[in-house]
Amino acid sequence: MRFILLLLACGLTSCGSNYHVDYRKAVQNFKQGDRPTGPWKGAWKSEVNGHKGPLWCLVTQDPKEPDTWTFRYRAGWGVLQFGDYKHPVKTTLQADHSLPVDDKMELPNNYGTYAVRGKLTPKEFKFRFEGNGDKGTMTLARPK
Repeated sequence: MRFILLLLACGLTSCGSNYHVDYRKAVQNFKQGDRPTGPWKGAWKSEVNGHKGPLWCLVTQDPKEPDTWTFRYRAGWGVLQFGDYKHPVKTTLQADHSLPVDDKMELPNNYGTYAVRGKLTPKEFKFRFEGNGDKGTMTLARPK
């Protein structure tokens, strides 16, 4: 019975979100190159309270505004709690194909504003976050 409740809860946390479908398509179509765009998978971790969870991200460049990049996150925390967030960032692709990020992200449902800083390369995604009395890291890699 617990297993059935667990499966039901997992299904309900994904209702209304097409993130999984979009992420799977991005993984299937991904070819490593010299762009930081595409799918990423890893974890976030708080340095304040030790909380942590899984983290996925789809990075895309706006074709109409080349200096606007969208970081579409799916983050997990606690038991069966997930959230999807879009974070548009104004930044310029550097000659070494990296993206410097120093921006603020407003989370939905009054979870607060977080500063996000780091450098995204075609092979490495390491950011720091800080806000709402919390701070920590987001470390992701290309999915396998």
